[in-house]
Amino acid sequence: MQPITYTTIAFYHSAVNQPTTQRFALLGALTVAIATVVAIALVPTDPVPKGALFESALVMTAGLIIAPFLAVCRYPQSLLRAENLIAISPIYWLLLDLLQGAYPLDGVSPENVNTAFLSIGVFVMAMWAGTYLRPWRFPQSILKSASMHISGVTIFRLSVAAFALGMLKFAIPANFNVLEMFSYLGSGRWAAPWGRGQLGGWDAFQDQLQYFGYLLPALTVIVARHDGWTNTKTLCSGAMSIVMTLFLMQGGGRRIIGMIFGMALILWVITQRRFHLKSVILTLGSTILLLVSLQLMVEYRNAGLGTLTDRDENAPVFQREYLHVDDNFLRLSQVISLIPGYYPYVSYKYITWVLVRPIPRVFWPGKPLDPGFDLLSAVGVTGVSLSCSVVGELYMSAGFVGIIIGGLLYGRLARTASQLLSGQLQSSALIIYAILAMSLFVGVRSMLDLVLMNYALLAWVGLSLAYMHLKRPQAT
Repeated sequence: MQPITYTTIAFYHSAVNQPTTQRFALLGALTVAIATVVAIALVPTDPVPKGALFESALVMTAGLIIAPFLAVCRYPQSLLRAENLIAISPIYWLLLDLLQGAYPLDGVSPENVNTAFLSIGVFVMAMWAGTYLRPWRFPQSILKSASMHISGVTIFRLSVAAFALGMLKFAIPANFNVLEMFSYLGSGRWAAPWGRGQLGGWDAFQDQLQYFGYLLPALTVIVARHDGWTNTKTLCSGAMSIVMTLFLMQGGGRRIIGMIFGMALILWVITQRRFHLKSVILTLGSTILLLVSLQLMVEYRNAGLGTLTDRDENAPVFQREYLHVDDNFLRLSQVISLIPGYYPYVSYKYITWVLVRPIPRVFWPGKPLDPGFDLLSAVGVTGVSLSCSVVGELYMSAGFVGIIIGGLLYGRLARTASQLLSGQLQSSALIIYAILAMSLFVGVRSMLDLVLMNYALLAWVGLSLAYMHLKRPQAT
């Protein structure tokens, strides 16, 4: 297999570095606007029963997907541009449960549902508008990392370093007892010694080490592009990715697994010379396999995957009859029903809570504990965590004004990330783009996820710059 070099990278991106033209952005905003109006018109007088909102969700899905679909028809790999990923992300995070008729929408009115559909439409239209804004400049550290020429051998060495650093998160609490570490892989998400409560102390620093492990599947793809999928370095990197994935799965965080393998899938697609039918089939197959794995995680994350061997052989592996995501649409509708009628907008409090999250609590004991509104207590639910998507968080902050500002921000971030797909690129630039693109996709679930998932970007930039700094005296 031909290794990836400075000159061949540009050839691989001949189909993906075509910018999403303004007519695609304008078309996206227009189709979403029409779909929003039609979806609201189709909302029944009783939206509570399962499946009652199927038609509305189907129309909204069509409106969200038309512009990215037409862009893909012209430039097949452009589906993985950041703005297209954001445009279709509400289908997964908000509409998929409605399409499946997963649950009843207890306690919400038709007006709440109408406002929820309108909120989704306004967010995506604002996102498309945000792609017209001038992109931000990357910090010098990111630009320096993105411009590095990194060989296949170096990528493999960085994979080993990422694996070693990432595994410290699990090895330190287990006192580096390898057998003990692996014994917890089949247990529930809170049984392992590396699990901790909501408020961490100095142990929070070792949690940051896992972000190095997020890089491994993506690095494996780059190693394979350099040396082939059957090369020893590729197989070793793949084995490290599997081990790291098993430990990350034990924590039960589905979005983490989706994030890291989504990064790898993006890299695999955008480094294709040509996107043939075989590539389409492999991409769809990989996506389906990933969704099945995520469903398996949610079924057994509390009891642990080890219970698979203990269950009744006649019991189904998948307990649910639908693909579980989160009940985000229901929670979005509930937020709309409560704010501002019963609770005031939280204004800047939610944004502040998200932005200060990276600051360790040991340095700031009085750091905010909540975003100014507790949805759990408001709806009378305990013992679980609830999310209402970034659309709900923006509405919670400032209503439709907040949604428009947030949509513009996501659109501008998408355009900023897509700069990395222009011109001649290095492997490091592709890795940075994959991290940013998947962070934006996962970030539609929550602004907090947008912040946390970008820790992987800091891990890669720090790792690559540190390695090149250590190599510089030898080169001299």
